[in-house]
Amino acid sequence: MITIIEASRQRISFWGMVSEYLEYASLVKYLALRDLRLRYRHASLGLVWVILQPLLPMIIFTGVFGRVLRPSTSGVPYSLFALAGLVPWNFFSSSVSRACMVFVSSGNLLTKVYFPRAILPGSAILGSALDLGAGCVLVLAYSMWNHYFPTWRWLLLPVISLQAILIAFFVSLGLATLNCIFRDVKHAVQFLMQLWLYASPVVYSSSMVPPRYRWLVGLNPMTSVLDGFRWCLFGTRPAFGLYWTSIASIAVVAAGAIWLFHYFEQSLAERV
Repeated sequence: MITIIEASRQRISFWGMVSEYLEYASLVKYLALRDLRLRYRHASLGLVWVILQPLLPMIIFTGVFGRVLRPSTSGVPYSLFALAGLVPWNFFSSSVSRACMVFVSSGNLLTKVYFPRAILPGSAILGSALDLGAGCVLVLAYSMWNHYFPTWRWLLLPVISLQAILIAFFVSLGLATLNCIFRDVKHAVQFLMQLWLYASPVVYSSSMVPPRYRWLVGLNPMTSVLDGFRWCLFGTRPAFGLYWTSIASIAVVAAGAIWLFHYFEQSLAERV
């Protein structure tokens, strides 16, 4: 007797999908913890690398940009200004670089076991959230070292951090799906992250961009995260229109990633 298991062609409601993903919450936790263990298993310094990843680039950028170009930072010491941009950016860049490969690298799992496929990039992003948390502790400590003491705005940092996690998830979901179709994506991601770094106000302020090109910065979903992060820490208020344009771009990225994923979801196992 041969039993053939086929994917259901019946449409599932939104709340039905939410319920299905909630049923697999334990799998998300297991995969996220597995990712953490694999990343730091043979690392001699372990979690110290989480601190060094934003700290070392901060020293380099401070030496190059802070002393040579002297960009405007609204009175904030440039090293602190750069660190506040590098912490959320490093989380975004490293988590997307890892998560965009999850469908292909988990091919054996996809072809043998059924589970909601978006769990894979989701668990990879959550596994990197520890890096973001440790980076936030570092930047808060360095802020107080520079006499920027806690205010009510610091309570909003978890909201901005959640925004960064959501952006990383949706970008990873779209890129991981594309990587199943075009294997060139894995080679393009590192180049894309480098371009994205300099197109984002990580080591410079968005107010330094000439007004006629500033709308391009607003199309960057990470602009709202970086400007929001600095506003929480230092009170440097971002341009109102620029911030909300960036928020709107997050919705566009999310919608595009979800559409792409659902269009190819049933054929992912065949493509990996």
